Order: sequence, then C-alpha cells, then structure tokens
Amino acid sequence: MTLTASLVLLSLIPSAQAGAVVSSFKASGRSGLNEYNAQAAIDGNLATAWQLPGESSNIGEHLTLDVPKSVLDKVGMVIGWQESEKKFSDYSRIKTIKIEAEAYDENNELQPAGTATATFEDKMGWQVVDIDDITIGTDFFGGKVKITVTEVYPGKDYANLAVSEVLLHMAEQFSPTLKITSVSGEDGTNVQANLVDANDKTFWVADSQGASLTVEAEGYSLSRIGMKAVSKEYDRAKKVKVSVKGRSEEFELADTLNLEWLYIPAVIGFTGSAWGEVTIEVLETYPGTKYPGKLGLRTLEAKATAFDG
Repeated sequence: MTLTASLVLLSLIPSAQAGAVVSSFKASGRSGLNEYNAQAAIDGNLATAWQLPGESSNIGEHLTLDVPKSVLDKVGMVIGWQESEKKFSDYSRIKTIKIEAEAYDENNELQPAGTATATFEDKMGWQVVDIDDITIGTDFFGGKVKITVTEVYPGKDYANLAVSEVLLHMAEQFSPTLKITSVSGEDGTNVQANLVDANDKTFWVADSQGASLTVEAEGYSLSRIGMKAVSKEYDRAKKVKVSVKGRSEEFELADTLNLEWLYIPAVIGFTGSAWGEVTIEVLETYPGTKYPGKLGLRTLEAKATAFDG
C-alpha cells in the first residue's frame, strides 16, 4: 500500500470520522449555536433534533455521513421532533428521501456507489425502511452516504423541518470471535474463556450481584452481541445494560435458553459505529432453581458490519 493510500485509510476508519454534516441548520438555541446541528440527529436522544432554519424550503436539504467499507442495507429514522407529540406535529417531518452513496478510490476521489429512495409514514417513533443493498468502498476504502430531503409532511405551526434521529443500518457481514478483556468474577473451572471456546458444554459462572463483562473484537465494528444462558438451574439475565464510547442502552430479555441478541448503541450514525470495548452489565436476573445468586452464561457470539483491516 502506498503512503497516500495509507493516509486515506487512516482518515476513513470510524475512530477518525467526524460523524454527520448537514447542508444547513438553525443557528441558535437554548444550549448554544450548535444545538440544532447535525450531531442532534445522531446523538441517540429523541428529545434533540436537527432543525432547519425558518427560511429553508426543506426540499433539497441534506445530511451526509462518513462510513467505512460496508454494505448499506436499511435506513432508519425518527422523521420529526420526538421530544413531545406537540413538537412532532408543530414542525415539518420527512416523508421521502433520496439516498446517494459514494466510495473513495485509490486516488482519494469519491466515485458513485449507488442510489436509493425511501418513504416514511407520518408517525412518531423509529421507522426502518429496507432498500436494495449498496456496497460502499473497495479494499480498505470507505465513503459517504448523503440523505437528501425530497418531500415533507407539513408542520402545523412551523414550516421548517426538524428530525430527531437518523441511523444507517449496515449489513452484518462478519461474525468475529470476541476477546474478553474483563469479567466481574469467575467460579471454579467455569471461567471466562469458556464463553468463546466454541464448546457448548463449557460455561462461565459468576455472582449475579454486580455481574458484568467487557469484550472487544479488534478491527471489527460490532453491531450485536448474542448471549446464551446455561440452564434453569443458574440465574439467567433478565435486564442488561450495554455500554460503549459513552453511550448506553438497556434491554429486557426473555427467560429462555436460546441465544438472545443485544444491539450495541451507535455513536456516529450507523450500526457498528462504536468500535472498541463493549461492557455488558447484568442489572436483574431470573432466579436459578439450584444455584440462585449465580449467573451462568454458556456462550457469547458477535455480529459486525465492517472490518478495518
């Protein structure tokens, strides 16, 4: 690889990405000049919003995200300002968008990678629209995804658009083996290594109170982690908290011995964008019939959307 190519690679991996850039935004707000900027659409907070200035016609305004070499599979969006039902209806909301993907070539120039359109219903909450897959990037090079507003639902009181969240759903192309960097404890021969040894007869046991583990998959952008309980004899995870790069999300799990998947919070607008260590904390358990107070996990599995090489 040439020096130029190496520098391009370093500039494109997620840890170096700036996140989102928008064509325009309302430049004032209670929390400062950037309150309604692009970051508000990828911060995981439904009470914030990317908001366009009052003089904007909305149509043609766009948001652009940097992405690694990956495959765009779906587009998720909270189309209006979800802070309240009133704000959702007061401001204009996205109805249709045009999606344009570009990829860097070996000369560090963007080339068209594919286009798609998506239409959303006029309702609150997350909506995820499936599109024809778009492959972005070649070899180690990523690219950009531009989302352009082509039609809106008009606001009741304000003509300008406000959008709480945008999330690109990238295809899960990889199933990497996790590396466990720390656990809250171990019990006898039921140690942490058993979680990733590909042996369904071994397992990990720890005290349920304060049970946690931290994992990573070097070079991969993790999007989900799967957990499988040992048996009804041991405690099973009921409520867990997944944390990465300052973002956290809690999940309620079913009382099952099947593999259950936990989604990892995104940090810069696409699934799998939280590279690095992921911590799973067990907040509540289903009690075991024979070993109450002891959490048992048989295996951990992972899905990833990109690999940085």
